[in-house]
Amino acid sequence: MKQIKPGLFSKTGRVSGRRRNAKKPAVTALCLAFACLFALLGAGLPAQAAARGLYADEPAAGQEDGGPSLVGDVAFLRQDNGYYVMQVTVENGGEDFSGTVQVIFASGSSRNCAYNTKLTLPSQGKKQFTIHVLESAADVVRGLCSLNFLDEQGNLLQTHALKNVFGNKAAGISVGILSDDYAGLTYLDAGGMDFYLQDFSSPLELIKLTADNLQSSLSGLYFLVIDQFDVSTLGEENIRALEDWVLNGGWLLIGTGAYARETLSGFGEDLLGVRLDGVSEPGESNRLSGEMDRYGSYWDYADAGVDFSRMAVAELDYSQAHCDFYESNRHPAAVFCVGSGSVAVFFLSFGEEELQNLHESAIEAIYEETMYQSEHFQSANGQTNIEYVGMRSLAFLDSLHANVDFKWLEILIGVYVAAAGPVLYLILRKRKKSEWYWAAVPVLSLLFVGGVYFFGQGARVNEMRVYSVTAQRADSSRAATSFLAYRSGINPWEIQLDERYDAAGPGWAGSYHYSNTNTSEYYYTVTTNENGLFVGIKPDANFDSGFLYAEGKTSAKGNLTGQGLKLDENDLAGANGVEGTVTNETDYDLAYLAVWNGSDLLIFADVKSGESLDLKQAMADGRCVFMSYATYYDNLLYDLLNIYGDGRIADDYEQDAMAALLIGIGMAEEKKADSAQNGILAGVVTDYERASAGQYNEISYGCLYSYVEMEENGNAAD
Repeated sequence: MKQIKPGLFSKTGRVSGRRRNAKKPAVTALCLAFACLFALLGAGLPAQAAARGLYADEPAAGQEDGGPSLVGDVAFLRQDNGYYVMQVTVENGGEDFSGTVQVIFASGSSRNCAYNTKLTLPSQGKKQFTIHVLESAADVVRGLCSLNFLDEQGNLLQTHALKNVFGNKAAGISVGILSDDYAGLTYLDAGGMDFYLQDFSSPLELIKLTADNLQSSLSGLYFLVIDQFDVSTLGEENIRALEDWVLNGGWLLIGTGAYARETLSGFGEDLLGVRLDGVSEPGESNRLSGEMDRYGSYWDYADAGVDFSRMAVAELDYSQAHCDFYESNRHPAAVFCVGSGSVAVFFLSFGEEELQNLHESAIEAIYEETMYQSEHFQSANGQTNIEYVGMRSLAFLDSLHANVDFKWLEILIGVYVAAAGPVLYLILRKRKKSEWYWAAVPVLSLLFVGGVYFFGQGARVNEMRVYSVTAQRADSSRAATSFLAYRSGINPWEIQLDERYDAAGPGWAGSYHYSNTNTSEYYYTVTTNENGLFVGIKPDANFDSGFLYAEGKTSAKGNLTGQGLKLDENDLAGANGVEGTVTNETDYDLAYLAVWNGSDLLIFADVKSGESLDLKQAMADGRCVFMSYATYYDNLLYDLLNIYGDGRIADDYEQDAMAALLIGIGMAEEKKADSAQNGILAGVVTDYERASAGQYNEISYGCLYSYVEMEENGNAAD
């Protein structure tokens, strides 16, 4: 039997015990009050349910006997309006199936895209349907995807890993050769070595092309080499198809030398704007002879014993090129960024006998520079960076709007004043410690505020908020919309699109050249059911904002026209730096109208429908709210943030409109390959046509743009 120490029941011990116990009711009451209040807080905070189609539960341990037996395939059908039309075929050899057919594409990034289609498939039934996949949603190089079957509860029933879903696009790294001396160019396969292309390694496969099979082969090519061939003999239709292939992302290598006139003659001025000034004869001094001695460049060629002085070398003038270019210091070529693709024009013919001694790695580098170097150059100066600036600006503004919802603080105070507070006061008064009540008030206030802020991170907004920016060429019947997925890093996010949209997927948010071959994971979702098309994003703690993109049909809105336009980068704010007139021939009043020539940007406020704006007079009248020589797009972003910070555009809604305008200009730049005109007029419309079909809190903007001819310096253009 355990001995009890006498001291525990001494008078002093009893008094001490009573004092300690006297504190317990008050402390207990405080703890209970806190527990109740935070329970109310946690229970009352609005919790967004898992969005439709965003989650697939863990697969069951095994398929039950007699259940559905599902198989299927995904195949490339055609390319349309810049996206891929994929045909999905599914068959059921077991019991009736009702659920979701899910196709997940490896996008080349760490966030794949899942396309979900709700359907029923009876026993022994077969169905075919199409899905429209954006280029940003699928890595066509590898062609990897997963075909999944989910039941009505989202449980994964069966999965099938698929490869080569884009046909010959994924079969190998195809290099088309268009030459009258195909045999003399076979060394361009680099001896069968593996070529590394965007996380995909495969040998180069040469394909002999002619005028007859050119168009049918283009969609499967990564590179096209033209050498010792008269391009003009291809015919106008073939040449146009070839140029479109480059503009849409193809990589073209052109050999010149003694055949320069033939290989360059067929291309229109709009593609490159390269002029041939002459060709040196073998043995004559040329632009390459002595180059290795003077600069130490072209070392691959020096190692192979190539002597440029013994070759015919073309003298090219590309000072009037319509696109960004640079002259390589590793290869005797000039590299051009054309649309979404690139062109490398070599100063000599690939058929030169000495070039066949090049090491395999040197040949690989020829392709690499055409692809990666020009891609990097385009990224640094490129067409969609201003769109990215707009996205970042919109995300920045979104973060300003994303304040914690403190309405629960009012509720907690009300509950405390009406119920918890009086109960606590009575308990403390009974214990003759009523003064503690007033001491607890500031402590509780801090706890309430801290608790609401902490738990309120998941309840910043009481309803789904949608930012949408719809951009379209004003006189076109096709529109593209970018969405900012509000607070996507916290909750699932999904919206229903208006019925006019037929394609959707990931938005442009940076590079897509990260390796991800795991098609069981996805971040973006596109769901089709009886209610239409939905786009969504799953939670990702490391992704602050998510961007989605959709395309669809619309009606023409009029036009934006310009006459005599000139922006002089050296005198934008001066008397002679800006000239010309722009007219808003659309049906909308424009909150802002931008005049952009690719580097210089002027933004004017409040241009009404039908109004003509004399730029010089408008600047004198103070209607120009922003100007920038924006060669570096990050500078443009920081300039705009400075606008937000110094109060020049104080209203949040107007700040959002400015960011939306930049997104629209970026989309216009991305589509600019279709126009030889070098300038853009873009106007932003607030409260534009809704892009969503559901009951969402949508903040929608429209950006209408047109292409115009402009002069940066010199005479103004009509």
